[in-house]
Amino acid sequence: DISITATPSGTQNPDLMNKIDQQINNLKTKIASRVAQLNLVEKRGMIGTVVQTSGTEIQLTDGKNNIRFVDVDELTKFSSSSAKDIGISDLTKGTIVGVLGNYNKESKRILARFVDVLTFPQTYSGIVDSVDSKNYQFNITTLDQKTKLIDVGNVTKTSAYSADSGLKKAGFSKIQTDQRVYIVGFPDKTDPNKIIASRIILLTNLTQSSSGSATLSPSLIQKK
Repeated sequence: DISITATPSGTQNPDLMNKIDQQINNLKTKIASRVAQLNLVEKRGMIGTVVQTSGTEIQLTDGKNNIRFVDVDELTKFSSSSAKDIGISDLTKGTIVGVLGNYNKESKRILARFVDVLTFPQTYSGIVDSVDSKNYQFNITTLDQKTKLIDVGNVTKTSAYSADSGLKKAGFSKIQTDQRVYIVGFPDKTDPNKIIASRIILLTNLTQSSSGSATLSPSLIQKK
C-alpha cells in the first residue's frame, strides 16, 4: 500500500518560511548597501593638466592647483583631435585633458568614462619676414626672437587694423614683409614651429622700425 501524507489546508512549512525570510533579509541588506554606494557616487567632469600617469591612474592639477586623481579601466574612452587611437600612455606631462566620469565622495577620485585631450588656441605677435603666396604661408619672427611658419587656410579670418579706420576685413595679398602681425592659431601636430592660423590681424600702422606695441586687447581680437 502507498501511504500519502498531505499538509493540512491552512498550515505552512516552518523551514520553508525561514528560508524565505532569510532571502528577503539578504535582499534588503544588498539593496541598502547598494543605495549607500550610489549616494557616495555622482557624475562629475573636470579639466586639468597631467602631472603624471602610472598604470591605470592619472594625476592632474585643477584650476586651483590641487592634485586630483583619476582612475581608468577597460570602459574608459580616450579621444584627441590630433590622433585617432590614444590611451593613457599617450598622456604626457603638461597635457590638458577634460574628464567625465563617476566621482566617489569618500575616496575623492573619479572613475573616468571619457578622457578628451584638449587643445586651446595660442597667440603670437611679431614681424613678417617672408611671404609664400603660392602655398599661402608666411614666416614671422616673434617678439621673443623665435621663428614661426604661419599657414593660412580657408577658415582663417584675416583683418587689418589701423588707428584711423579700426578693424577691416583683409585678404592674404595684404600681408607684406616688415609688417607687424597678431596671430591666433594652433601648433601643427607634426611641427611645433608651424602654426595653423585661425585669426590674423595685420597692424598696418606698425612696422619693424615702429616703436608701438603689437599687443591687442581681447575684445578687439574677438570682433568679426
